[in-house]
Amino acid sequence: MASNGRRRVNSRTERYEQYIYDGSAVRKLQPEPEEVPQKKKVSHTVSRNRAKAKRMSRGYVVFLAAISVVALLMCVKYLQLRSQITTQLKEIAAAESELSQLKADNDALYNSVVASVDLEYIKNVAMNRLGMKYPDEDQLYQFNTAGNSYVRQYQNIPDVK
Repeated sequence: MASNGRRRVNSRTERYEQYIYDGSAVRKLQPEPEEVPQKKKVSHTVSRNRAKAKRMSRGYVVFLAAISVVALLMCVKYLQLRSQITTQLKEIAAAESELSQLKADNDALYNSVVASVDLEYIKNVAMNRLGMKYPDEDQLYQFNTAGNSYVRQYQNIPDVK
């Protein structure tokens, strides 16, 4: 490998860098050897404390395992509750939909019944065919219902002539 070498001085580091040309216009840097940092010597006490800090005691590992199991069980229970809530919300929505459909059907049937009843025809049949008539004043009895929506009859209504 024929190479032309050129050296230049870097003013900041006061080191020499060597560029090697391999016959092309692009220059290639020659890697500098990395400096290996020297380890500081530490006291025996410091190294023993560092080693102790890196180790985990058996009790601590058991504690972490127990906490991890509890956290896992809590997550599973949370997901189960969330699933139940979602299922119940879907059931409620379905029941509300069915209720609104039943109300609409009920209203439609009620309107058809009300529309099919002709009160004038019923009055006509009652008075002409069945011989019914409006009551006279002496035939009317008034009862105080005291706020109830119906009246209970505990004895027969007396005949008045």
